[in-house]
Parts: sequence; C-alpha cells; structure tokens
Amino acid sequence: MLPEDLQTALTFDDVMLVPGYSEVLPSGVDLTAQLSRGLALNMPLLAAAMDSVTESKMAISMARNGGIGVVHKNLSPEDQALEVRKVKKHESRMVIDPVTIAPGQTIGGALEVMRRQNISGLPVVENGLLVGILTNRDIRFVERLEQKVSEIMTRELVTAPVGTTFEEAKALLHEHRIEKLPVVSETGELQGLYTILDVEKEQRYPLSAKDSRGRLVCAAAVGVGDDCLRRVPLLVEAGVDAVVIDTAHGHSKGVIDAVRDTKQKYPELQVIAGNIASGEAAAALIEAGVDAVKVGIGPG
Repeated sequence: MLPEDLQTALTFDDVMLVPGYSEVLPSGVDLTAQLSRGLALNMPLLAAAMDSVTESKMAISMARNGGIGVVHKNLSPEDQALEVRKVKKHESRMVIDPVTIAPGQTIGGALEVMRRQNISGLPVVENGLLVGILTNRDIRFVERLEQKVSEIMTRELVTAPVGTTFEEAKALLHEHRIEKLPVVSETGELQGLYTILDVEKEQRYPLSAKDSRGRLVCAAAVGVGDDCLRRVPLLVEAGVDAVVIDTAHGHSKGVIDAVRDTKQKYPELQVIAGNIASGEAAAALIEAGVDAVKVGIGPG
C-alpha cells in the first residue's frame, strides 16, 4: 500500500519538449558569451573546480571547444600552477617562452623534461643562443640515457626571423617538412617557436577559446587568506586567465578582502568570486572590484 503523501514524479521519458517552427540553422547560431569583464568564450560552458572534474586534460578539452575549465585547488600551489601551465603550453600560434635544454644535459634529463611538460621536442640553447634542437626523432633509438644532448641533437636548423607571421610559419613548416620552427633574432637568440602540432590543432578546433597570444584559456580556483596569497602569484606566472575565489559563502569579509587585494596587485587578471545568493552580496563583490560573480548556493 502506497503512503498517502507520496507525490507524483516525472522522468525523462515522461516529458517531451515540443519544438516550434524555426528558420534558424545550427550554423547561424552564435554561442559566444562574456564570462567576465575581460574574458569572452565561444561556448557558455565551464568545467567545475572539483578534484573529480578539472585538471589540465579537462581544461584543454573545454577550451578547445570554446569553453573554459577551472583547475581545482585540492593540489599544492606548485602542482596547480603546473596544471595551468600545461594548458597554456598545449597550443599557441607561437610559443613565446619555449622550454629549452642545455647541450651538456643528459638524454635522461631531457626525457624527464619532455614527459613532465608533455612536449615532443626541446630547443637546445647555450649562453642564450640556439645551437640545436632535440626531438623524438633524435632520441628514438637512444639506449644510453647518460649521453649528452649535444651528441645526438639536430644541428642544421631551419629557422625564422622575428616578425614571422603564423601564415608564413605554416608555409615554412610545409616547405621544409619539419615539425618545429624556431624563431631567432639577428644575433641567434631564441625568441619563440612554431610547431606543426599547433597548426593542426588550430585547423581542427576553429572555435577554441584563446587568449591574445593564441593560447588556450584557463582558470583556476583559490581560497582566501594565505591560500590566495600563495597561489595567485604562481598562477599568474603560469599564465592563468582568471582566478575563481571559491568558497561556499561568498558574501564574507575574507572573500571581499581577497578580491580587493588581488585586483590591486593584478589589475589585468580576471577575478571571479562566489558563491552568492543575494543582490547585496553581488553589490559588495562588485564594489571590491570583481569581474564576475558565481550565483547559487548548493546543498552543501
């Protein structure tokens, strides 16, 4: 016998959304959205700052498809910054500060750098000058990891001068059938790096959400107090686009102070704060300088 107070509930199969007449085609729909005062997305979706949801892999996937991921803070500040750096270095029109290695370092050390940074090659730099490049092709059959990089690196390089555009770099990569194109100054100093992978990714993911340098966008969560003070400088150094001051109750002195202090130190950094559920809370955070607010209080 069913209880008298048992309520009727509906499941997905009990409901149908009936579409109306339309002249709109999917190709004509614009999904761009303004996430914050200075950060726009091509798809209005974020991946939550939860340790079961967002680290670098999820953030990369979100940005590739037009959204953004918020890397969680259940990591050490250094490890969280590394996750952000993985996103920012995953693809770009030109890598401004490529990871390099010295000719006197060992192959084993180079492999560890490549594994940790998730990259397939390293420009070899000595005294600031580009002297070679080490790629997977060079190390494919190496057996002695104690060998020096200088023993097996590629020395004859195709390079591009400073000022080479993305389209010009694409043409050079294709013409010479190479995977990496270092950009060097007139005196031989490494200034940047174009890669064939970045060309392919740009063609494959045309709606990617990117920053002004062509890198995928990425956000990261921080707490208040000492947590904010320790994390934000490392995240800014890693290239983070936005920090989310993430607490269960955003209308609090700690959050407001964190927003104000962060915006004073890093005025160009996009700061999002929450969570809130009232107009008074939104006004307080806006007055503190926040660029966007998180609205809604969960059952926790």
